[in-house]
Amino acid sequence: MLRRLATAVGLIALVALSILRVSRPPSPVPATASDTVFSAERAMRHVEQIAVRPHPIGSADHDRVRDYVMAQLNAMGLRPRLQVTTAIGTRYQEAGRVQNILAYIPGSSSTGKALLLMAHYDGVEAGPAASDDGAGTAALLEAIRAIRARKAPLEHDIIALFTDGEEAGLLGAAAFVREHPWAKDVAFALNFEARGTTGRSFMFETGPGNLDAVRQLRAARDVTAGSVFTKIYRVLPNDTDLSELALLGVPALNFAFADGVQRYHTTRDDVAHLNPGSLQHHGQQMLRVATRIANEDLPRPKTGDAVFFDLPGLGLIVYPQWFAIPLAIVALVLTVVLVRPIWRDSLIGAVAMMIALAVSVTISRFVNLGGAARWSGIYAAALALLMVSINLAAYHVIRARRGGAYGGVLLVWLAVSLLASIVAPGVSYLFTWPLLFALIAARSKHPVAEWIAAAMTLFMLAGFAYATAVIMLGLSVPGSIALGVLTALMTWLVSPLLDRASPSWKVDASIAAAAVVVAAIGLATVRPSADHPIGTSLLYVENAATHEAWLGSLGRAADDWTRSVIGADAKVARRAPAWTRGISEFGGVLTGKPVTAVGLSAPTLTYIRDTVIDNARRVVFRLNVPPGTTGAIVRAWGAAVGRVAIDARVVDTTRFRYHPPTWQFQFWNVPDSGAVFSLAIPPGKSIDVDVSARRMGLPPIPGVTIPPRPPRVVPAQTGDASIVYVSARF
Repeated sequence: MLRRLATAVGLIALVALSILRVSRPPSPVPATASDTVFSAERAMRHVEQIAVRPHPIGSADHDRVRDYVMAQLNAMGLRPRLQVTTAIGTRYQEAGRVQNILAYIPGSSSTGKALLLMAHYDGVEAGPAASDDGAGTAALLEAIRAIRARKAPLEHDIIALFTDGEEAGLLGAAAFVREHPWAKDVAFALNFEARGTTGRSFMFETGPGNLDAVRQLRAARDVTAGSVFTKIYRVLPNDTDLSELALLGVPALNFAFADGVQRYHTTRDDVAHLNPGSLQHHGQQMLRVATRIANEDLPRPKTGDAVFFDLPGLGLIVYPQWFAIPLAIVALVLTVVLVRPIWRDSLIGAVAMMIALAVSVTISRFVNLGGAARWSGIYAAALALLMVSINLAAYHVIRARRGGAYGGVLLVWLAVSLLASIVAPGVSYLFTWPLLFALIAARSKHPVAEWIAAAMTLFMLAGFAYATAVIMLGLSVPGSIALGVLTALMTWLVSPLLDRASPSWKVDASIAAAAVVVAAIGLATVRPSADHPIGTSLLYVENAATHEAWLGSLGRAADDWTRSVIGADAKVARRAPAWTRGISEFGGVLTGKPVTAVGLSAPTLTYIRDTVIDNARRVVFRLNVPPGTTGAIVRAWGAAVGRVAIDARVVDTTRFRYHPPTWQFQFWNVPDSGAVFSLAIPPGKSIDVDVSARRMGLPPIPGVTIPPRPPRVVPAQTGDASIVYVSARF
């Protein structure tokens, strides 16, 4: 009995350590530390100044943050400069007037090539952006200070780039790549982001040919990284500033912490919720890796991609992708040797395991939670326990009938390893290395070997499963399936040890019962709160021509407070008129109620000229907006739109992620002189243009009283905003 209990406790401890390894950041370093090390306490002082209020591009507080960063760089003896220009995004239909902040730190042996350190200093309209990306900005300031405190400069030049307009569509990075003369000097880039307010800073994305770049990451020592993350990120429809830097074709590493995602882009992304340990992990990686790269040869040699992952005590393991297949072949040979004498039992065991995996997928796909439950570790634990009970019970059933059934487990794992090694080598380490250790343990049958194999399996997969289901994807359908499948695979591979802890169906039933109890605890305790809020936004929308006005929200209101404000509780909320369809760049439908128009000042569209070039009518007009406007969406219909130029810059659509059926562009921070659009349409055609200009906050609306939000409901993304709509025909 004691041996069974010790085995169970040991396995639970390994799972817990694996999860802590990917979720707990290092302790913050105090301000009393040496000047040449990174201190989160020193960096937090910058965050406190940056995250006073929301500071999106086009706002007064944006300029306050710009001036603060410039002043800090000047205080360090640098000569920062601004890149003020119209930026055109290449990933989204976004443009804007940006103000990038740049500083040059000369090296002792400059070759004309430099390391680029990058973070963005703008935020969304809803929140003060302490994490996204006040943390990145503060980390960059503190890292520069530490570099300047060194007795001797680094060998190569460093460019510090605080981009503007990242939240508006990666605009500052696009402007730097497209127009700034320093862009041609960049030989390596490090970018720092956030998608939450806590957790470890993952290195989740690289540039092309990352083998050499990832080797430089070893200098950080305490890293959380894996080629599986870069493989997944490359196929996701997500972007950071590094997406624009990809046009330079240089080695690059991208870092972000992502736990606490419910506070992301809300008013709770504030100083109080930013984990100083996450800031410490951000900054110490920035400083250590930057120091390593700036003292190595630049430019770096061209290489292929790598397979890489971190292990406790060993640090970052890195090897070329081509080596994945030889490793899988070794696993193939060892598996054949082991299962050949018991091939009949092994085939039956493999079939049983595949059936159990199919059941696991079927159950997991129905776990599609929302709100606070989606990101809950409690619900993830309940699902994982259920998967353990189902798969362990299946193992017990087949093992009782076929003594060599474990050979089937090795066959299934081998198939997964071979498939991953061929199709997605960056993912292969998750399966090949646990399989190799399991094969050695199965061959030796020694308890020590079995525990080493279990440790390898759980360190590789348990933390990754947690990071996927709780931090990155949540318990949505993809995240739940990933958690269910990975838990099932782990259960089968460590079944020899699990069998010692739970040799009978009674224990399997107890694990299933534990899953129910944990889920019940989740039902009783997991709900929206001030720390796990529901994000909302109210919109006041006014048609300047018809004087119609609506108060509502985009899509279906997710909370009682919003429904009470827009009239849903009184069953009077309805879809707004068709002219409101242009108020969102993603075409969301406004649901709400008509209200009395306030009479806000409106944007204007001014015809400039009309020419025929290359058998196309070029319509040129100017957009001006009222003071306080952060951004304006411009849409055109009635004729096919061809070549487009904005402020005399031709729009390149080849890299756009989306191509909406109606031509549209959003322009942020429209200057006082306006923004000039040139649209090519077929000769003889007219074109209708409408503009929805947005400003922060709601005006006093006659006859409408908006109650304060409860603590569990907070503004998110754009926050509460006022939008004025106008249209014109050219």
